[in-house]
Amino acid sequence: MKMNSNDISTDYHIHSTFSVDGQDTMEALGWRALALGFSEIAITEHAEWHPRGSGLFDADDYFTEIARCRALFAPQGLTLYSGVELGNPHEFARGASAFLAGYPFDVRIASLHWLYGHNIHDAACFAGREPLDVYADYFAALGHMAGDFSDIDVVAHFDRILWRGTLLGAGFQPQALEGVVRDALATIAWRGLALELNTRLLNNVPTWRPALTTMLRWFREEGGRRVVVNSDAHRVGQMGANFDLAAAVLHDAGLTPATLQPATALAF
Repeated sequence: MKMNSNDISTDYHIHSTFSVDGQDTMEALGWRALALGFSEIAITEHAEWHPRGSGLFDADDYFTEIARCRALFAPQGLTLYSGVELGNPHEFARGASAFLAGYPFDVRIASLHWLYGHNIHDAACFAGREPLDVYADYFAALGHMAGDFSDIDVVAHFDRILWRGTLLGAGFQPQALEGVVRDALATIAWRGLALELNTRLLNNVPTWRPALTTMLRWFREEGGRRVVVNSDAHRVGQMGANFDLAAAVLHDAGLTPATLQPATALAF
């Protein structure tokens, strides 16, 4: 039976106002999750050590609010996990490890936000370079991040570089870099990490969904089984967006949505 968006009831990548670019409170996100019928969510705030990054959030106040919202939503059937999205943690391992050691985050997401010193969302990553070389360097760096930094649970938006490249007219044929891409995915699978299918830009036109589906098939072939569907929402209106497209992509790749069982998660 083909799955649909109703088969996805979790979202482990959401930003509240504790992130500099988050627009809604943790409580507002929780109410929206209940309205969508979600059973589990994680509020994952940005932690960056790159000189051009956003820095760290106030984790003490964050955990105070997590505790309050857990008490509010647990009786209504919503599990609320604490979380953090680490930008390029393998390149800033000392700071990232110290931050994680100081707080009991349930969900630890690693994102490759920086390439060549530029944010991957910026066209500057491609300036003066062959697009295929940029893609190759990005996926190689993704594999290094997954292999070199141990304290993570999820590799986020592994295809995000394709959004900027597509907007610049640099289409991506994954077969041209199959070895590099497979190596990165094999590392993620070997480490037992969850791979994120990020839905935030999944409806982009022009689309790279065929390439995404191919790479998810390769992940399965390399032994990967855990794919989590996450919205990367920065406001309530983005939660649950494009989950129908995600369900179709997973079905075509021969995968099903996974759930996380964080070792540090509290029992509710």
